[in-house]
Amino acid sequence: MRYETNMTVKGQITVPKDVRDQLGLKPGQKVQIEMSNDGDVRILRASPEAKHEARLARVREVQAAFKAQDPMSGMSNADWFAAVRGPEPEV
Repeated sequence: MRYETNMTVKGQITVPKDVRDQLGLKPGQKVQIEMSNDGDVRILRASPEAKHEARLARVREVQAAFKAQDPMSGMSNADWFAAVRGPEPEV
Protein backbone atom coordinates (compact mmCIF):
# COMPACT_ATOMS: atom_id res chain seq x y z
CA MET A 1 0.00 0.00 0.00
CA ARG A 2 1.08 3.54 -0.63
CA TYR A 3 -0.28 6.70 0.98
CA GLU A 4 0.37 10.37 0.42
CA THR A 5 0.15 13.03 3.10
CA ASN A 6 1.29 16.62 3.51
CA MET A 7 3.94 17.84 5.91
CA THR A 8 3.29 20.90 8.08
CA VAL A 9 5.80 23.72 8.52
CA LYS A 10 6.74 22.06 11.84
CA GLY A 11 7.67 18.83 10.03
CA GLN A 12 4.59 16.94 11.23
CA ILE A 13 2.69 14.47 9.08
CA THR A 14 -0.59 12.66 9.56
CA VAL A 15 -0.30 8.89 9.61
CA PRO A 16 -3.32 7.55 7.70
CA LYS A 17 -5.96 5.78 9.79
CA ASP A 18 -5.49 2.47 7.95
CA VAL A 19 -1.78 2.51 8.90
CA ARG A 20 -2.50 3.49 12.52
CA ASP A 21 -5.04 0.69 12.80
CA GLN A 22 -2.70 -1.87 11.21
CA LEU A 23 0.13 -0.93 13.60
CA GLY A 24 -2.19 -0.58 16.59
CA LEU A 25 -1.02 2.99 17.22
CA LYS A 26 -2.81 5.14 19.78
CA PRO A 27 -2.55 8.92 20.32
CA GLY A 28 0.63 9.82 22.19
CA GLN A 29 2.26 6.45 21.51
CA LYS A 30 5.92 6.43 20.48
CA VAL A 31 6.94 5.28 17.02
CA GLN A 32 10.33 4.43 15.57
CA ILE A 33 11.49 5.84 12.26
CA GLU A 34 14.13 3.92 10.33
CA MET A 35 15.93 5.24 7.29
CA SER A 36 17.92 2.96 5.01
CA ASN A 37 21.10 3.98 3.20
CA ASP A 38 19.15 4.48 -0.02
CA GLY A 39 16.74 6.94 1.67
CA ASP A 40 13.73 4.68 2.21
CA VAL A 41 11.90 5.41 5.45
CA ARG A 42 9.86 3.02 7.61
CA ILE A 43 7.54 3.88 10.50
CA LEU A 44 7.40 1.20 13.20
CA ARG A 45 5.51 0.80 16.44
CA ALA A 46 8.07 1.38 19.20
CA SER A 47 8.62 -1.71 21.31
CA PRO A 48 8.36 -1.56 25.11
CA GLU A 49 11.99 -2.72 25.22
CA ALA A 50 13.06 0.31 23.17
CA LYS A 51 11.31 2.63 25.63
CA HIS A 52 13.00 0.90 28.56
CA GLU A 53 16.41 1.03 26.87
CA ALA A 54 16.00 4.74 26.13
CA ARG A 55 15.14 5.47 29.77
CA LEU A 56 18.03 3.33 30.99
CA ALA A 57 20.44 5.14 28.67
CA ARG A 58 19.20 8.49 30.02
CA VAL A 59 19.68 7.33 33.62
CA ARG A 60 23.24 6.29 32.78
CA GLU A 61 23.93 9.69 31.19
CA VAL A 62 22.69 11.51 34.28
CA GLN A 63 24.66 9.20 36.59
CA ALA A 64 27.83 9.84 34.58
CA ALA A 65 27.25 13.62 34.67
CA PHE A 66 26.79 13.61 38.44
CA LYS A 67 29.79 11.35 38.96
CA ALA A 68 31.96 13.64 36.82
CA GLN A 69 30.92 16.65 38.92
CA ASP A 70 31.08 14.89 42.30
CA PRO A 71 33.50 16.79 44.54
CA MET A 72 33.20 14.04 47.15
CA SER A 73 33.94 10.98 45.03
CA GLY A 74 35.60 8.18 46.93
CA MET A 75 33.93 9.13 50.23
CA SER A 76 32.26 6.46 52.31
CA ASN A 77 28.57 6.87 53.14
CA ALA A 78 29.44 7.77 56.72
CA ASP A 79 31.90 10.46 55.59
CA TRP A 80 29.37 11.86 53.13
CA PHE A 81 26.60 12.04 55.74
CA ALA A 82 28.99 13.69 58.18
CA ALA A 83 29.89 16.30 55.56
CA VAL A 84 26.24 16.99 54.75
CA ARG A 85 24.98 17.04 58.34
CA GLY A 86 27.85 18.97 59.80
CA PRO A 87 29.48 18.36 63.15
CA GLU A 88 27.64 16.31 65.73
CA PRO A 89 26.35 18.37 68.68
CA GLU A 90 28.12 17.77 71.97
CA VAL A 91 26.02 16.04 74.59
